[in-house]
Amino acid sequence: MGKGDFKEKLIVIGFLLGVFLPLRLLFVEYVSDQWIGNFGLVSGLGIILLILIKKGKLGRIGIIFEKQMKKTIFGKTGKFVIGISVLSLLYFGSTMFFMERGESVFSEDKALFYDAIVLKNDFEQITPNNLKNIKIIYDSDNRLYSTFDYAFSITYAIMNEFSGGWLEHLYFILLVEQVEILGIFLYCRIFAKPIISMPANLTD
Repeated sequence: MGKGDFKEKLIVIGFLLGVFLPLRLLFVEYVSDQWIGNFGLVSGLGIILLILIKKGKLGRIGIIFEKQMKKTIFGKTGKFVIGISVLSLLYFGSTMFFMERGESVFSEDKALFYDAIVLKNDFEQITPNNLKNIKIIYDSDNRLYSTFDYAFSITYAIMNEFSGGWLEHLYFILLVEQVEILGIFLYCRIFAKPIISMPANLTD
């Protein structure tokens, strides 16, 4: 990958982040924060963007975008993008899962940790006798997983509450966006592959 190609990719990424992420945030905030209501937003905006590019309404950025889109979707970079997208789905999905468990299954201990760490900065109140949910770890058949679940659920739930719910809000947006982008990407690679013309002497 040359410097020019790398620069063009950065321009496209910056353009997409500057357009799609703010619109997704506004959509979730003022229109719909439900899963069904959010699906289709990226596809709709993507189609509008492609129409503008084909009509030459975006100038130089349109030319760069079309070139990089073809190279990314149908080239070797596409496999890398798919891998990153899958890992992002796993991360955002598992994080939201832990947040939910921290607010439900481990809510009592989460409240105690939040009070001790964020509000009072007093760790003396965190004792085995005060922790109500920690017994779940000891009663579990899989102690390693339960410990991991307990620690991450409480940690992410505290982070989310400290952010006023914006962490979960942002991760939800990014999760839905990754699902849709991955779906579009796979669809293009499978059903919209460029037709490779064969020499005439090989087609006879």
